[in-house]
Amino acid sequence: MGAIRSFIKIILLFAVALVGALFALHNKQLLSVDFVYFNGPEISLGLWLILFLMFGALLGIVFSSLMVGTYRRKLGRFKQRDE
Repeated sequence: MGAIRSFIKIILLFAVALVGALFALHNKQLLSVDFVYFNGPEISLGLWLILFLMFGALLGIVFSSLMVGTYRRKLGRFKQRDE
């Protein structure tokens, strides 16, 4: 059952990457993003969107991992107190 789940995850990841690549290829308009202190390079709109999506997903993973770690530590302290 675990092998089937892993296979499905790999297929879904590949499909998302393929859709992202197609999205980047079809949005060829050049765009320069103006950040607070500097301007980004002039690259395609699709590539900017993919970069921001990846950055947001990475931030979500990091912050959710921090929260899970905090809850595990609290649970460990609670279990030690009960024993």
